[in-house]
Amino acid sequence: MPTYAVTTVTYQRRALFVRTANADLLLNTLFHYRDEGRYLLHGFAIMPEHIHVLLTPSTQQTVERCMQCIKGGFSHRVREQFRGEVWQTGFHEHRVRDSEDFDNQLAYIAANPERRGIADYAYVHTNFQDKMNSLPGL
Repeated sequence: MPTYAVTTVTYQRRALFVRTANADLLLNTLFHYRDEGRYLLHGFAIMPEHIHVLLTPSTQQTVERCMQCIKGGFSHRVREQFRGEVWQTGFHEHRVRDSEDFDNQLAYIAANPERRGIADYAYVHTNFQDKMNSLPGL
């Protein structure tokens, strides 16, 4: 099972996730599809206008389908509060090569708010405990 670091951006880089309700909705969407078993979620950062996610798709899923669920699921849920385009088309993915790359991707995700000058940021999670259990090939 390959693991991916994925980044996707809001439409025209709008800062949708400055609004706590939107960030919470995206957080709930990430956990919803994780709990459904679509992917293992190793880490994420919900930034004001983009997200970084480190995930391993389940054997029945592709990274494309996982991102379709995340982006589409959030878009569907936020329609009650926000009209208009939510996401830029596509996403950037990086296939994690080894355990060092995994650690580097988690560190990048964890440091993202600090690099942007956002102190005590609540929408970052990096679960280093999942590494050994969920990545048998690394």
